[in-house]
Amino acid sequence: MYQVLYRKYRPKNFEDVVGQQIVVKTLQNAIKNNKISHSYIFYGPRGTGKTTLAKIMARAVNCSHPDGKLLCDECENCVVSRENECVDIIEIDAASNNGVDEIRELKSKVNLVPSSLNYKIYIVDEVHMLSMGAFNALLKTIEEPPAHSIFILATTEIDKVPETIISRCQTFSFERVSNNDIVRRLRYICDVEKINISDEVLFEIAKVSEGGMRDSLGMLDKLSIYKKGEITLDDFYKLNSLLGEKEIIDFITDFCMGNKQELVSRINDYFNSGKNIIQIANQLVYKLSDLIVDYYLKGNIPKAVNIERVELLANTLNEKMFEIKRSEHPNIYFEILILNVLRSFSNVLLKEKQEVAEVVEKKNETEEIKTVEKEIIEDKKISVDKKNEPSKRIDNSVENNLKFLYEVNDVRINNTFAEASKDSLLKNKNLFSKFSDFTFDTKIGYLICDIMDATIRAASERNVILSYEYDSSVKENLKNIDKLQSVYNQVTGLDVSLAFITDENWEKMKEEYIKNKKNGILYEYQEEPKLEEDNKSESDDVNSESIVEMFGDIVEYE
Repeated sequence: MYQVLYRKYRPKNFEDVVGQQIVVKTLQNAIKNNKISHSYIFYGPRGTGKTTLAKIMARAVNCSHPDGKLLCDECENCVVSRENECVDIIEIDAASNNGVDEIRELKSKVNLVPSSLNYKIYIVDEVHMLSMGAFNALLKTIEEPPAHSIFILATTEIDKVPETIISRCQTFSFERVSNNDIVRRLRYICDVEKINISDEVLFEIAKVSEGGMRDSLGMLDKLSIYKKGEITLDDFYKLNSLLGEKEIIDFITDFCMGNKQELVSRINDYFNSGKNIIQIANQLVYKLSDLIVDYYLKGNIPKAVNIERVELLANTLNEKMFEIKRSEHPNIYFEILILNVLRSFSNVLLKEKQEVAEVVEKKNETEEIKTVEKEIIEDKKISVDKKNEPSKRIDNSVENNLKFLYEVNDVRINNTFAEASKDSLLKNKNLFSKFSDFTFDTKIGYLICDIMDATIRAASERNVILSYEYDSSVKENLKNIDKLQSVYNQVTGLDVSLAFITDENWEKMKEEYIKNKKNGILYEYQEEPKLEEDNKSESDDVNSESIVEMFGDIVEYE
């Protein structure tokens, strides 16, 4: 009968164990110096050698050590311990024997002396699966076992093992096996089994197995059965439902270029063709990491790839990998995650452009003021000591204008409460999704993002209240309220005035509104204050030309 590779090449002595040098050396020294503990816990990820090393340890402590070897595999004890029917090495699967009765039966047999070996070894695999009652039944035996008994507990989830058990054992942490160690072991097995495969494919196997030696041997076994000739990367990708190198680069390129439709289409194709979205997310993380390293160490990066977007996507996938794996619908979660990352990057980019534009505008205003002052001084129309008056007037005008905007804002909030209706609120919320279609518009995208950062709190036929997390956002949006209002109405098809508030202030005003309503106090509609002509800013009027300039030909203006 065919024997799978991970069983055929399971290490039979300490020297064959891969990637756990510290654990191996400690156990070897314990046997050499006759400092063997009565109980051990081996914990770590799956497929890293916990049970294998437990079996080697069980045989090594019973070896007669001829010629000073720790595990000679030749003495009478080694021959007996090698047999599957050896009654002195007992393996217990805690996943299927996790009750109190099974542990009590074990306790009743612990005092029996070994039949042929020096020690009776109990290997309890997946010990975290034991019930609390079973742990309590095992506790005293673990603490003070007979001199001829040794317990070796193995688990992938050490956090589920009670501290009372852990404190009575010597614990050993098994690390994930490095990719290089896995590749070396796989290469040795391929040479012995005459499997024609390149190191490039072996490295891909090592990466996907995530440090699990057993998983990597399982993949190699599957590939060797799938194809008898030379095994290529395409064979590996097809057999494991993964993306090829070109497909990964194409996905990253579409992401960097902001091709939302193409990205959604790709993700749906992956899901419909049966590909593993979680593995694809892992592939992306590895490839993005390679791109970032190449960029910073060698200065190399594909032409259409944006390093800022690459870094943002890599960090986001790393942070959200657990949620992707835990999701009931990983393809939907992954799709929404990608679109959210694109949106957040667009927000940052447009904010930066807006900030640069504001700096340039302020610089031009300052230079213009200086030019006017210089002409006035040269013409001797005013004295030199009045040079600063124009800038003072501008400062006062800005300050007065902002104060006026806050007054208007307060009136609009009051009026929204006075006329608020559930139908108006639902109408505005339903229309809110339309804004996502204009996120990447070069002229109004930054305004769209400012609106989409808000939460619609209340609405009437004439007013809408939008809330923001920070007061600074409220202040900046008030300065730009006419453009924001115009964009809002053009996209939604409504005719409303906007009012801004912080999330914190909204909660306070909502409580006050509820309290007033219970007490029969009604809000009265107020007329908005008018801005005097002297203080009116150029941006207060949004005419047809400015609307066309913002929207281009995507809207009709009457």
